[in-house]
Amino acid sequence: MTTTKINDIISTKRGATTTLVLSFLLVAVCAEALLGGFMDSTTLATRILRPLGTWSAILALYFGAQQLFSRYQANDKKVHITLCMSLVIAVACVALTKVMIIALLTYAGWHDTTTTRISDLSIAFMLPYVAIALVMQSIRGVQFGLYSAAMAALLFGLYSPNAPILVPLVVTSSVVACLVFRRGVRSRSTYLRGAAWIAGSMIPFALISLAIDPVAGPLDVVARILGCFLSSGIAALIAITCTPLVEFFGGYASDMRLIEMATLDHPLLKELSVQAPGTWNHSMVIGMMVESAASAIGANPVICRVGAYFHDIGKSKKPLYFVENQTPGENRHDKLSPSMSALIIRAHVKDGIDLARRHRLPQVIEDMIPQHHGTSVIDYFYDKARKEAEESGGDPDGVDKALYQYPGPRPQTKEAGLLMLADGIEAAMRTLQEPTQDRIQGLVQKMVNKVFTSGELNECELTLRDLHQIARCFTRVLTGIYHQRIAYAEPAEKTKEPLDVKDKESTQETQKKPKEENLKRLGIE
Repeated sequence: MTTTKINDIISTKRGATTTLVLSFLLVAVCAEALLGGFMDSTTLATRILRPLGTWSAILALYFGAQQLFSRYQANDKKVHITLCMSLVIAVACVALTKVMIIALLTYAGWHDTTTTRISDLSIAFMLPYVAIALVMQSIRGVQFGLYSAAMAALLFGLYSPNAPILVPLVVTSSVVACLVFRRGVRSRSTYLRGAAWIAGSMIPFALISLAIDPVAGPLDVVARILGCFLSSGIAALIAITCTPLVEFFGGYASDMRLIEMATLDHPLLKELSVQAPGTWNHSMVIGMMVESAASAIGANPVICRVGAYFHDIGKSKKPLYFVENQTPGENRHDKLSPSMSALIIRAHVKDGIDLARRHRLPQVIEDMIPQHHGTSVIDYFYDKARKEAEESGGDPDGVDKALYQYPGPRPQTKEAGLLMLADGIEAAMRTLQEPTQDRIQGLVQKMVNKVFTSGELNECELTLRDLHQIARCFTRVLTGIYHQRIAYAEPAEKTKEPLDVKDKESTQETQKKPKEENLKRLGIE
């Protein structure tokens, strides 16, 4: 590694760390400004030292999560900003909800009188502490959801010293929320189901609090139980509202947004279906393959399916240079040199990235456009160039391999690795004669072994066990699509012996007579 690259890495880490420190300091200041007013002690020293303690605790929790969670190893400024923005939104929503609830209860006379008073602990059960876990789970997955849950419990626990039950309440309800949403949020009804589970996890803590904390009256008991449902409902509503905002500003894509893109109404997919129908069909088949395999190995099937739909959108620029869009007997590469053909084929990756950025596709989908080819070699034109060099008396080894190699990078995720395997296997299936199940299985295993031995999967998280499951799923899907059809017998009337010419003429004359008679009756002839 050169000195320049080392310096770039160090500067990147320093910049990310600086952003992290300043962002978490902003969170601590916002928490003090929004929640500190509800505390009993409001001296100047307390208002200064409390946010510093909050800031130190959040930083410690973050660096601890880096050691425990593999996906926190990368120092990404965007992740830091997203986390801090979500925390600020969560603190603001909790503070605003608390102000509104206190105002309503005071107006109704239920927060001041002694007979119908609702305690502060009951109000705490009504606040949407789980909102941040729902938002982060929706856009970044279960690890970020669990981390944000721990951070929310720490943050709100520091600002509720008189309610020690609040910390386990926030942790438990947030973990339940992450488990309910672990397979992704693919419909709005998922939020309602999640809210019911969250409320169910909070009710035991409400019952325990009735035994360990004085109750102001019967209304306080009812408020504490119903507060669990109110808290989960408000949290779900905040998540539905704020998730699109975090997606837009952070450049993320939740499963709901990806499902909206998978309806085939996207302009890029419409253009692909018109300009390159063969590529469009190729993408649809790959979508079925990767979705089935993703469910088997624990990858995200929605990302896989949408990535399969958009991975070859660059081919719509020059569709006739790709074999799936060519008519039989017509190949434009016959008049080009191998290097020029390879340049055109490689260009569809760059064209695809340009189209993805122009139409603002999610980053996770854009990344799959170059990664599904990795650094593989366009074998057909590379072998053709070597053969031409050998026929002309040159050295085949002198052919520059870099001219026939995709720029990369290699697949970085399970989803991108799945797409690389499916892309090569589906293309190879078109050359298979008499596709029986055994032949399909053999071809799939051969292609999987080829990609594995080439080293293209070294940087993604696919294991040998995953590759075995992928091969089984691909074989099942391709067998259902390319299975042999039964050769039906010809209809009996098509197999009769042809009539003699005289018989044909007599038959035609016999058929004409009734037609001529009908025409005469109508006065036409």
